[in-house]
Amino acid sequence: MQKRINVITISTALVSSLFFVSGCAHLAESERSVKHKTESHGSGSGQQIKAKHKPVHSAKNHRPESHDAESHSAKNRSAKMRKSLALKANSPSNTQDTKHENTLIKARDSATSAECSSGWREELKNPPTLETNGTQLTSALLAAPLEKCIGGKKVVLQSYLDRKLGYDQRAVGPAYVMRVTQERGAQFDLSFKNILGPRGEGYQCDDHHGDVSKCTNLHTHGFHVSPSDPADNVFLHLSPDDPTHQYRFKLPRIQAPGTHWLHAHLHGSTAPQLKNGMAGALILTGELDDRLAAEYGIGGDKVKIMLLQQLALPNDEGKEEPLCKDARGRVYKTSINGQCLPTMTARAGDAFHWRLIHAGISGTINLAISHPDGRPVRLMEYARDGITMNGAIGRDTIMLQPGYRSDVLFKVPQCPRNQYPCTFTVTDGATAANFSLYGVAEDAEPIARIHVTGLSDRDMRLPPKNWSQFKSPYPFIPDSELLVDRTTDQFVENKIWFASYDGKQTVNDVVFPEGSTTMLKLNTASLWKIWVGEKQRDDTISHPFHIHVNPFQVTDFDQNGRPFHYWKDTLLISGSDNKGEENAVIVRSRYETFDGEFVLHCHNLNHEDKGMMKKVRIEQ
Repeated sequence: MQKRINVITISTALVSSLFFVSGCAHLAESERSVKHKTESHGSGSGQQIKAKHKPVHSAKNHRPESHDAESHSAKNRSAKMRKSLALKANSPSNTQDTKHENTLIKARDSATSAECSSGWREELKNPPTLETNGTQLTSALLAAPLEKCIGGKKVVLQSYLDRKLGYDQRAVGPAYVMRVTQERGAQFDLSFKNILGPRGEGYQCDDHHGDVSKCTNLHTHGFHVSPSDPADNVFLHLSPDDPTHQYRFKLPRIQAPGTHWLHAHLHGSTAPQLKNGMAGALILTGELDDRLAAEYGIGGDKVKIMLLQQLALPNDEGKEEPLCKDARGRVYKTSINGQCLPTMTARAGDAFHWRLIHAGISGTINLAISHPDGRPVRLMEYARDGITMNGAIGRDTIMLQPGYRSDVLFKVPQCPRNQYPCTFTVTDGATAANFSLYGVAEDAEPIARIHVTGLSDRDMRLPPKNWSQFKSPYPFIPDSELLVDRTTDQFVENKIWFASYDGKQTVNDVVFPEGSTTMLKLNTASLWKIWVGEKQRDDTISHPFHIHVNPFQVTDFDQNGRPFHYWKDTLLISGSDNKGEENAVIVRSRYETFDGEFVLHCHNLNHEDKGMMKKVRIEQ
């Protein structure tokens, strides 16, 4: 078993101090999935919000951390915050900070006044959603402690709060939906403020035993964007002392539509903050989505955005425990969009598109849907990690490791003997030890149900597996494009091996931030060999390999032994099947558009926080 890392704890005194400010109007509750339309060219119903460019503030590169309980009283803290707001409210450079803090105060009022729902088997809702039909989207996001409702209980968690969407009881971040085109690409502007603690504390964000718990940043997992400011810079340290940071993610025209996600990514606090629910969806739409809706009716409420989370906090004994725990004491490690065992109501003959995002930490999810009699429902997977494949694949089970995404279509079957209603079960199937990141076999558990009420008014169709829209958006990499070492006349190989041993989590036998930087050249392509190192004696522990900025090409084999290629950005490296260089997984990657420094790492985020990460640099 891998060692447990402490999750973030937040004192009630700190929470009270952050929110106890009188005279603030209540923010309208947003407990249902909210969908706004932005920009003048957005269409459809919903409130019209005009995007405004806010003043940009550069963040200080603090080195913070502090997990300790706060000793200040709520009264003293609230007085300090009122004074701070009064002194800074009229300063133009702090306009965004003040707006963020006022939004947080109003959200706290909403959380306090709202009753906690039962939290079990409620209708599944998409995350709070901000959507545009255009290629530009602008919003403002806060990271702050907030009361959330999980399994019928209120709990204070480090959370995301979008200013345009408002407060939502669920422990899930927002979904941002926009178009990307080959003519214009896309642009996502996001002002971001860290309010995980009070200002003026002099945070040290590189202290992994303290302040790092209140420091954070953002990573756009799956976006092909610059790894430098103001885009996907995961080396950025944002503490509560820093002003609002303005992110700008400029997606190039080669970025394909797909299912991606956004999450906290500061080394040392990534896993704890995701266990608190600091993750959201990033959805890029395009022609495939248009035609699914127009030709097959699979659009609108037939599209479900599903963040599969592993929310957890320490119990009274200090042992980490999932937050979905029922009245009988049974725990469920996986929730969907912050909901425990949610229900999806459907009719036989309905067809759905599920955008599956494994936003958890370290548990493998074998997602399947079963008939009332236990038979599997066939699922059509057409994209992995947000990248469409050449043809869809029929599957009974979708294996998802942390960081994985999968786009799945399926049709709801009829109830047995046409007796309605009936219930289909969505399960996380059992996982063998050699595929489990825990290094032990994982038992099956239900994660949702589909309540089928009757026959649909029309029998919907699914597209054929060889539909013209199911095609890879990126050209595959031939041998002739690969870099060759002129001294050996062999292909250049970037060698990466993960190993857990002697209490250390290493890449190439080094614990981050130590170690060399892997150097790559812009507008080239090369091979990567990835395996589990010999120093790791436990062959049951596996590691999902993830690299930022550019995806990689995987070669797999179908049931007839024929090779097929597809693209991913996260891939499991098995502790048993891929032990040693002779059993390495070999992939190919092309380095386009952006230079700069970023990281590769194990997406078991407990491992990443402990040092299983490595720097990579692309140079012109």
